Amino acid sequence: MAKFKSNERGGAGVIALMLVILILAVGTAVLVVVDNGSIGKSTNMEAVKITTESSSVSEESSVPEPEPQSLLPVQSADYKEVNAKKIDSKYCVLIDADTNEIIAGTGYDTKMYPASLTKLMTLLVAVENADDMKATYKFKSDMIDDLIAQDASRVGYAAGDKATVKDMLYGTILVSGADCTVGLSNLISGSEKEFAALMNRKAEELGLESTHFVNSSGLHNKNHISSCLDMAVIMKACLENKTCKKIVSTESYTTAETKSMPNGFELYSNAFKNIYEFGKDPDFEIGGGKTGYTDEAGTLLCSYLEYNGKTYIAVTAKALTQEQAVLDTEYLYHTYVVKPAKAADESKDDSSSEEKTESTESTDESSEKEAA
Repeated sequence: MAKFKSNERGGAGVIALMLVILILAVGTAVLVVVDNGSIGKSTNMEAVKITTESSSVSEESSVPEPEPQSLLPVQSADYKEVNAKKIDSKYCVLIDADTNEIIAGTGYDTKMYPASLTKLMTLLVAVENADDMKATYKFKSDMIDDLIAQDASRVGYAAGDKATVKDMLYGTILVSGADCTVGLSNLISGSEKEFAALMNRKAEELGLESTHFVNSSGLHNKNHISSCLDMAVIMKACLENKTCKKIVSTESYTTAETKSMPNGFELYSNAFKNIYEFGKDPDFEIGGGKTGYTDEAGTLLCSYLEYNGKTYIAVTAKALTQEQAVLDTEYLYHTYVVKPAKAADESKDDSSSEEKTESTESTDESSEKEAA
């Protein structure tokens, strides 16, 4: 009996042990399943997230970036090709700066040498990048001697002279001083080469398609090129800058005193001087401008005219003489701006007169009826 009880207790112990093992096994299995389910769920979520992100990146990369809009003027609806027999300049363009349209021209997008019209871009870049208009630059003999050797136009600064940024800006535009352009280049960028890089960056920003600058003066270099249209855009950018417009529109200016010039340099605008000397049209009075000349480029003139509340820009290039450049510019303004405006005014006057006559006749008829 005791043996039986002993066996019964032993069987119960075995059964209890087996139950414990079974419970532990089931519990472990449940934990594994639950854990695996959790991991699977987490892994699936991460996969969805990664897939979604990849899809988003794919969609973004598939969308093309918008092309930058060109700032170049486009031909107006009534664009006129300039008769080559009417002007001496080989290339020219006339634009409406307000509507950004080309009114007239010939060969205006042809690459040519811009000569000193380059200095309009020099002015623009210098004004945009100069930290202090009162900052000064000291001229050195090697730079001056190099410009003299190249027969470059200069204000006349001598080695040891100091000039402010402001004075050099006026010297750059009014008398086309290469001593000023190089001085500005060195002061702002450290070298003319680095400054030219800023000029090319600005040209790209303006959307110019035919322009590449090698220097800030416009001295001849076969890789230094532009077009009449591009130069018109540069002038337009200058007119949109308050400081640049003031300088381009100035007829005379006196610099601060220097070591070699105690009373300063008296500067007179070449553009205005040429207009007054060679212009023949009494209706022709520019707002400002810039001249240019080299043997390779010929004679150039870029100017603007404010007429009847609008602004127009004309560029002529590769004329034989300064006089012809002025006469060609005068022809553009008179033929395509002043004359059409006068014709329109006369048409309005005629229309007004006809309306007045009709009104008078109507009044007379009414009087006759009343008298009857």
